[in-house]
Amino acid sequence: MKFLKALLKFILIIVLLAAMAVGISFAIVAYQTSREHIAYQEEINHYAKEYNVDPLLVASIVKVESDFDTNAQSNQAAKGLMQLLDDSARHAAELIGEKYLPEKLNEVSYNLNLGVAYYDYLYRYYNNIDLALAAYNGGIGNVDEWIKKGIIDKNDPNVNNIPIDETRQYVTKVTANYEVMKTFYKDGLPSKKELSNRKELAINNYKKFARKILQDIL
Repeated sequence: MKFLKALLKFILIIVLLAAMAVGISFAIVAYQTSREHIAYQEEINHYAKEYNVDPLLVASIVKVESDFDTNAQSNQAAKGLMQLLDDSARHAAELIGEKYLPEKLNEVSYNLNLGVAYYDYLYRYYNNIDLALAAYNGGIGNVDEWIKKGIIDKNDPNVNNIPIDETRQYVTKVTANYEVMKTFYKDGLPSKKELSNRKELAINNYKKFARKILQDIL
């Protein structure tokens, strides 16, 4: 009898712990969903398709660069959604045969066109997402120098070896956000309608999260 009571008590504790785990994990997913500002989906999808870049990655870059604020400007005078510096934007315009108009860098379409084109150029140059992101933030010259000096392995780069703190943190943030995006929105960026109901979106995202956990376990 004592054994049965102990077993039932043990089972009850396990159930309670499982319920707590579900509750806490849902709270985390709901919080992440509520703070995940996403906008300009149509424009992001358009230019991502044009340059054959994953729109979820583009959205992740925009999230980290400007949090979807078209008027964002850094201390280095980088502008717009993808925080383009003058030299990078000018280079991107040349690459795609677009007239360079600095006064339009805060416009959604113009900024995304140049920004995604520039990222695509960097990716094709390095054939690696991490290196392309590092160059997007820290410059091609720096990344090439790190590769030349053996600080970074071009074929198997370790983000932790990036010597500039800001660039290392930048790559880490974008890739972490990208992983979240791929978990929640692997079928595409959420629509404006989906984003208008955060509670329902959080529930759907949690279902996706739970399925991924189960797939990883099994």
